[in-house]
Amino acid sequence: MRTLIAVAISLVLALAVAACGRGEALGELRYFPGSTLVGRSSRVGEAFGFPRSEWSHVELRVVAKYERVREFYERAKIPGTTSAFESEVPKSSGRVYSRYLADSPRKRFYAITVEERQGSREVTISLRRGVAR
Repeated sequence: MRTLIAVAISLVLALAVAACGRGEALGELRYFPGSTLVGRSSRVGEAFGFPRSEWSHVELRVVAKYERVREFYERAKIPGTTSAFESEVPKSSGRVYSRYLADSPRKRFYAITVEERQGSREVTISLRRGVAR
């Protein structure tokens, strides 16, 4: 009986750990390690020069160096995507890095924005995923 209870508890713990890991990505785009989810939203429409799509959006915040977060998303690889556009813009209030990825055959699009606000230790990350209709 004890063995059965131990197996059941192990199974419940394994399922709980697996469920916690599921929320760590938007589609195939991983969250920056240690980031905190601020909010989620979704909408349908055209955005970032991509066709009408169902867009999912998550906003994350993390206390980390801007350069580290930018490099993490510069290296992000999603099978089948090509980098459609990449830019970094210095602003008087900080810096903004943007990267757009397209997977035309599967009609999927990703938009990544990393924003640093001068005087703040937090970096804001916006991840968007579009699936064309």
